[in-house]
Amino acid sequence: MEILAEGKTKVIWELPNDEVLIESKDDITAGDGEKKDVMAGKAALATQTTVNCFRLLEEAGVSTHFIEQESETVFRAKRVEMIPVELVARGLAYGSFLKRNPGVVEGNRFPRPLIEFFEKDDSMHDPLLVEDPISRLILRYDAKKPLKEGFIDSRPFNEVPELAVPAWPALRVITRNVFEVLEEAWADQDVTLVDLKIEAGKTRDGELEVADVIENDSWRIWPGGDPANMKDKQLYRDGQPMGTVEDAYRWVAEATNRFAS
Repeated sequence: MEILAEGKTKVIWELPNDEVLIESKDDITAGDGEKKDVMAGKAALATQTTVNCFRLLEEAGVSTHFIEQESETVFRAKRVEMIPVELVARGLAYGSFLKRNPGVVEGNRFPRPLIEFFEKDDSMHDPLLVEDPISRLILRYDAKKPLKEGFIDSRPFNEVPELAVPAWPALRVITRNVFEVLEEAWADQDVTLVDLKIEAGKTRDGELEVADVIENDSWRIWPGGDPANMKDKQLYRDGQPMGTVEDAYRWVAEATNRFAS
């Protein structure tokens, strides 16, 4: 096998027949990779969580690239052409959304999941993408500044085909569906899903599918609806002891085992 791609937390191995193996690493990172540690056992916990989420989504009728789990740290998936956009759904106003919208009250619940797209570009710290269908421009904003101060640039749709603008309406639906399925699954365990980040790709036939991974780096979750009880990667970002972070990731993997029950 040959390595098709390698990121901060996983390796993708090429297989025949348009399939890949996705192997998680024990690495945990934050700040676009500026902060990095090795957390023993994280790869297995990430794979366990991802497999549980993909199985739940498939059962709910949401198409994913997942095929089957191969080992504790590896799962097999359909090979897709990844869209270089992070798809974010928010149930509550929190995190960077408040920096872009300083007038919004922290914790405000949206009437329905709010969908945002961010370009996958570490050098630009993943700028917010806004589609302007009238001018047919993609507007880019600094994701950590108020919108009125954060404008970066604009580009015509036809100059950035890799961002797959024509697929945006479908991607919004997919992102909202994923959030609502996982939100309900977490609510069954009295856990609030605050926000969620996923990725998607196109199959050889041009079908859009949820791809990459969905694990404890992908969301904010608050047991009992209390941010003081958070069990997600924010603990690592906030500098909590690694033992505390490890316990949270283990708790999440075990909790997602109940998604299929």
